[in-house]
Amino acid sequence: MSRPTGRANGLPKYKQVAASVRAQIDTGGLSPGAPAPSGAELARTTGFSHLTCRKALQLLIKDGVLVPGPSPNARPRVPCPTHDEQTSIEAERVLSMALAGRRRGAGMAQIELAAIVGVSVTTVGHAETGRLWQSRNFWERADKALGAHGLLLRHHDDYRAAVVPSVCDAEAEPMDSPAADAARAPAPAVVTCITITWADGTTTTVHRPDHTAAGRIAISEIHGTSRDGAPRP
Repeated sequence: MSRPTGRANGLPKYKQVAASVRAQIDTGGLSPGAPAPSGAELARTTGFSHLTCRKALQLLIKDGVLVPGPSPNARPRVPCPTHDEQTSIEAERVLSMALAGRRRGAGMAQIELAAIVGVSVTTVGHAETGRLWQSRNFWERADKALGAHGLLLRHHDDYRAAVVPSVCDAEAEPMDSPAADAARAPAPAVVTCITITWADGTTTTVHRPDHTAAGRIAISEIHGTSRDGAPRP
């Protein structure tokens, strides 16, 4: 591990220590499941205090770069990928390696494949190193250009299935969408009539308007007289 010095790049000391641990993980120096260096180890290699190094480890745990150890006194560890993550990683590796292997087997340079497929050399290079943002059309053309007989396309579809939600899930209404909220909400109560009690103690029941003559008569009672013929208050 490189030894941070001073306030490099304006970063506080504990963030410098955290960055050095991140670098070990990124370069494979710390593999998934491996324990991270202890605060004492980091203090020896960086020259910073134990408190600073422990703060760095706490930051890495908060950011999800490390996970707590199996016991309170155990060192934090590099998290292992979940089954789904492992599946997508493997599918990505198979796809990118298949493209590179097929191209080399055909005795073709990246620039030649790029010209045939109609993309940039950078696009081909990204596809072979696992940066898989290319469309399915790219893989169809690459498969044809390399005579893979559908192999690259199958690997591409396996990769997409591992990292992208199913079409049904994608088309489903999001659970926090307004439409989903409306679907979950109970149906509003339908008021079919109201009863009015007047000052003289009499009551009038008014039914929901139905745009018929009877409905219009019911509404007009509000402005009429009580049942005993007295004017409404």
